[in-house]
Amino acid sequence: MSKIYVMLPCYNESENIDPLVRSWLSLKESIQNKGFSLGIYCIDDKSRDNTKEVIENLCREFPDDVELIAHEVNKGLGGALTTALQSFVSKGKEGDICFLMDGDNTHDPKYSGKMIEKIQSGSDVVIASRYRKGSSTRGVSAIRQLMSLGARVYYTAVLRVKNVRDYTCGYRGYSYGMVSKGFEEYGDALVEKRSFACMMEVLYKLWMIGACFDEVPFDLRYDIKLGESKMRVLRTMKESMSTAIRLRIKLGKRRRLATERGVK
Repeated sequence: MSKIYVMLPCYNESENIDPLVRSWLSLKESIQNKGFSLGIYCIDDKSRDNTKEVIENLCREFPDDVELIAHEVNKGLGGALTTALQSFVSKGKEGDICFLMDGDNTHDPKYSGKMIEKIQSGSDVVIASRYRKGSSTRGVSAIRQLMSLGARVYYTAVLRVKNVRDYTCGYRGYSYGMVSKGFEEYGDALVEKRSFACMMEVLYKLWMIGACFDEVPFDLRYDIKLGESKMRVLRTMKESMSTAIRLRIKLGKRRRLATERGVK
């Protein structure tokens, strides 16, 4: 049986990680009906609150389903993303799927069913998108939504990834084959950014080696999130936009050189 690996990066999410894990566990039977077993891996990025203790309690309650991966030092979202994808490749096999989402309970696991179907139909990466018909965003200010929309227009113009409208949402499903190919191509440089820009970085790097993308609409639920957001919106947008330009130039040059050498 193939397996669904759920990777949940956490930093100071003691109030949110328990209900999120239980939401995933409520889908265990439906996931098994699709031909997959379920494993949930909570990646604690050296939280300063009792997030690690909450996860340890979940591990004791659900020893066959939940596992803690604890960082000894804080590595940022980029470091947690690296841990997630490396763990997936080392533990998994062809046919497995990795779901990665924010650990703050703003992403509902119920959309994973449609995402699994799209990967089974040939997509390499499926994104839960805020910009597809049927999507909604709750609990986010109008100004921040406007900024996000502007960023989406910018990324679309600069990166031009087919079938992608949401370049930064952390809720994604990855096929084992594509993540393995990513590490084969880039090695430890698959994820270089430490900040939230890493999500856009990995997306574009996989696109440059042939990944096929798709999206499903979903509801982003900041209205049920407990605690403060860790994102510094203006700083993150500035870094992400400059990163997009650098990636386009650097990887575009890399592809041209490979083509000139006769490497596909």
